[in-house]
Amino acid sequence: MTETLELADVCARRSNTYWLLSRFVLEPPTAAFLSALATALDAAPVGPDAPLGDETAALCRAVREALGDESARDALLVEHTRLFGGLSKTYGAPPPYESVAREGKLLGECTIAVSAAYSAAGFDAPVPEAGPADHLGAELRFLALLCHRESEARQAGCEGEASAWLERERSFLDDHVLKWVPQHCERMLTLAQTPFHLAMIRLISGACMLDRQDVTELSALAAVSSNAA
Repeated sequence: MTETLELADVCARRSNTYWLLSRFVLEPPTAAFLSALATALDAAPVGPDAPLGDETAALCRAVREALGDESARDALLVEHTRLFGGLSKTYGAPPPYESVAREGKLLGECTIAVSAAYSAAGFDAPVPEAGPADHLGAELRFLALLCHRESEARQAGCEGEASAWLERERSFLDDHVLKWVPQHCERMLTLAQTPFHLAMIRLISGACMLDRQDVTELSALAAVSSNAA
């Protein structure tokens, strides 16, 4: 039982991470958002020995600097629009949609496949205001919801259900997120100019790739726990 609850806690932390990553994409870095982010980062492990610790430390520094400088916050708002607004082909990063990254167009086959993945999991579009279903923020939010459902299932002792949610996470990472997000982040890194967005973009890419390793480890731990029960 203890191992099951520990796995549930891990899933809850993964859910919180994906939720925060989705907020990075979906919400402009206003003073209120940065203040909430500073609070959330207070307990985050930093340093070279922690997973993504250097990136987290860089983000902490950037948040503190922006909170103390109104002109810096204004610059962050402008850059957020340039990186995530998808305003035009000649200004800023490409629109943050999987279909644009993988097919060169909006509303492609990727959009249909992502929408089907949401429906199969019992969810409507996680962030309808973001536009097409394959928006970066929506895909990250979907992973947050999947991890949350897995955590709930583990807390309830429903190991079969939990494993099904974990498999959905693996499938969505392999079939969608990891097929385009790391490359899209690499593109954004060539365009980002502020320490805040550089750290944030590295966190998005790094966290998704690291989580894929965690999914494999969680599957093995869950199997051991189930066999021992």
